[in-house]
Amino acid sequence: MISHYPQFREGAEPGLVPKLGGLPWGLPTRLWPICKECGRAMSHLAQLPSAAPELPLGEGEVLFLFKCEWDSICSFWELDAGANAAFTVPQSQLGTLATDPPADANDGPPAVLPELGVVNWRTDDDGAPPGLEEAFYDYDRYFELPPDIAHPHNWASGWCTKSGGVPYWTANGAQQMPPGRLFLQIDNWVELEGGATAEVANFCSDGIAYVFVDPSRNPPVYSMFINR
Repeated sequence: MISHYPQFREGAEPGLVPKLGGLPWGLPTRLWPICKECGRAMSHLAQLPSAAPELPLGEGEVLFLFKCEWDSICSFWELDAGANAAFTVPQSQLGTLATDPPADANDGPPAVLPELGVVNWRTDDDGAPPGLEEAFYDYDRYFELPPDIAHPHNWASGWCTKSGGVPYWTANGAQQMPPGRLFLQIDNWVELEGGATAEVANFCSDGIAYVFVDPSRNPPVYSMFINR
């Protein structure tokens, strides 16, 4: 199935550009997610404006991702713990400057994650035949797949961050399964221009963040979790 693989560089241009980390552009402070476990502001993980075919959001929508990065180690990997967030905002509701995070009265602002800008996308086949798509959303059926279909690239980092296609699960398979289908996934480490690599965030050392979309809801509902 067709997937889209981003290439990154250190830093990003100002404005509403696709990127990981840094500060979100124009996000109203009232929408900045607060961790339900520790009560402090989460760290900004990604801003991804709608772009076809790589990021097929609603027209004019921007997807924002956040996760708790405090040393208290809230359950940011869990689907429903309230320690991560995935949501869209219409571009018309965004401001014209980067948004500083809310500061905790005792601990100050959350960590700002390394800013990694998306410079281009590579479109490629993820190795999954369309007829086997449903098996990638079933824990038992997934482990019955031949290895060259279940993990055709031996988890090479350049294939683990992508949008579209089927989930490229970690070696532990589909540990969590929200409604809907894969929208995108982000590996703990990503490749940069020139062959260097960069750590994205705390994904439990070697995890992958998966963002699902449930298109049966109106508007569509996005969710995020991290598997190792």
